Amino acid sequence: MLDLMRLFGQVVEEQSFTVVARTLGISQPAVSNQIRAFEEKLGVKLLYRKGKGFALTPEGEIVYKHTLHILDQWSELMREIGDSEKLMSGKVHIGASHIPGEYLLPMYLGAFRKLYPEIIFKLSIGDSLEMAEKVLAHEVDFAVVGAVFDTEKLTSEFWLKDELGFVISNNHPLSGSQSLDINSIREDPMIIRETGSGHRRAFEEALAKLGLDLNDFNIALEVGSTEAVKNAVRSGIGYSFLSKHTSESCEKQGLVWSNVKDFHIERGFYLLTRRNKPLTIIADECYRYLVSQTSEGRGQPI
Repeated sequence: MLDLMRLFGQVVEEQSFTVVARTLGISQPAVSNQIRAFEEKLGVKLLYRKGKGFALTPEGEIVYKHTLHILDQWSELMREIGDSEKLMSGKVHIGASHIPGEYLLPMYLGAFRKLYPEIIFKLSIGDSLEMAEKVLAHEVDFAVVGAVFDTEKLTSEFWLKDELGFVISNNHPLSGSQSLDINSIREDPMIIRETGSGHRRAFEEALAKLGLDLNDFNIALEVGSTEAVKNAVRSGIGYSFLSKHTSESCEKQGLVWSNVKDFHIERGFYLLTRRNKPLTIIADECYRYLVSQTSEGRGQPI
């Protein structure tokens, strides 16, 4: 019955049988059949057609309200008994933008898995907007991204501070400059991240504070990942701005990471979840672990 209640809740939330079917990896008729089975068990009609969509019947409104309450109570019950080792197994699917996904989460998840070795992780990496869409579509349990998404259906919690710095190949003429400022590099070729990335959003916001935008710069290349940025910079195409969390790997790859005078780019990484929708026991435990490792300024997992 709980599975039918969860399915009913998802259908109402998404207002789409198709979206729920795609999320669960089943056919739309299968979703319809399960909703029909739920109605038969309850002995009432829950939904009726309205235009191209559907709406809740009066009985459906009552069932939906109690469904949310029961599922919340069930999650709370499972959370309270979640210390049982037999419950701490299964899969946690996390979405992440490039910096947290490539440079931070593997370290934290490795430490967390030492506590719960039966847990399996799946890590999907893309730009921040793409990961927000995956959270909404129930394709990941939660995500770690470089931008805030506080909406009617999403909520963001600050996790870690980040800073973007100037990066150039160590054999480029600019690498030895001691007086870099934003105006002195405007004519030099620059490599930027794609639209939708938290990295690009933070860069554009920093420029706006100076009354500038990307049109004031010589954009030579737009790419879709941090590694692509580093490879392009190393090849001599131009300079870029990268996270301080990549500085160690930059140095190992023949790149120089430094600051630009009077141009500070700071942003945060955020834990992104569906608003008012509890996580599974193991996903919630992982989420809480990530928060605990950085809530007091610790930069390394313990």
